[in-house]
Amino acid sequence: MKDRRTISIAALAVLTAALCAYALLPAQGRLSVTVMDVGEGLCIVARTPSGKTLVMDCGTCSRRDNQGVGESVVVPYLNKTGVRGIDVVIASHPHEDHISGFPRLFAKLPPKLVLDSGSREDSATYRRFLAAVRRSGARYRIAERGQVLDLGDGVSVQVLSPPPASRDVDANTHSVVARVIYGRTAFLMAADADDETESEILASGQPLRAQVLQVGHHGSAGASSPKWLAAVHPQIAVISCGRRNPYGHPAPETLARLDSLRTRVYRTDRDGAVTFHSDGATITVSAMTRR
Repeated sequence: MKDRRTISIAALAVLTAALCAYALLPAQGRLSVTVMDVGEGLCIVARTPSGKTLVMDCGTCSRRDNQGVGESVVVPYLNKTGVRGIDVVIASHPHEDHISGFPRLFAKLPPKLVLDSGSREDSATYRRFLAAVRRSGARYRIAERGQVLDLGDGVSVQVLSPPPASRDVDANTHSVVARVIYGRTAFLMAADADDETESEILASGQPLRAQVLQVGHHGSAGASSPKWLAAVHPQIAVISCGRRNPYGHPAPETLARLDSLRTRVYRTDRDGAVTFHSDGATITVSAMTRR
């Protein structure tokens, strides 16, 4: 009897995991945006209703094989959705927790277009990234405010930052910040933008409202200022951070600010990968780990 009960519990656990994984897959006719669980890093995958794919960042600094995250985490997910290539890649800035996994990802699924922040970084990680871009044959462009990418199906990507001629500032400050729009819904991807970046974007007067916000710099205290959050006014926020990370991400101050807006918060360290589905009017959310 005990063995039977053990088998039943194990079978239920497998079924639950399978259903959660299925919920993370893109739904036909809808835009999906998934914040992958890569530990202390960031990787966002967006798929349009007709199947075009955008990947923003692909890196980690909390896994032993930080260069393998693209091949071991992102490629299997994309393969499950039938992806055989990537239409657009955005590299928000050249830190390893945002780009370390790109070379192995590109080797399996070459991108058509790569948007880079243009920050000058003399590191082995960034050199490997640039070499991988060249090998992939992708078009390479520097991201600048005002660029709009048309992904079809009414899905567009607006580049909010960085502004032109600002490449000598800190790499985090120079992060690419992008807003994905589909119908009446919007997703704001802040990468590692800090409060200085936020102030500069606010001063530019660009539209920022978004139902979903990827919280800047893993939820650190140096980002997500009250003015920024008031302008975005997200209904849902997602924080990409590693379990028991040494940086204290997310910061209690950031969580308190989000709570003051009654924003529902998801965290990859606690909830695993988080997927949002939009039909252009409403957004639904599912997490790999149920609360």
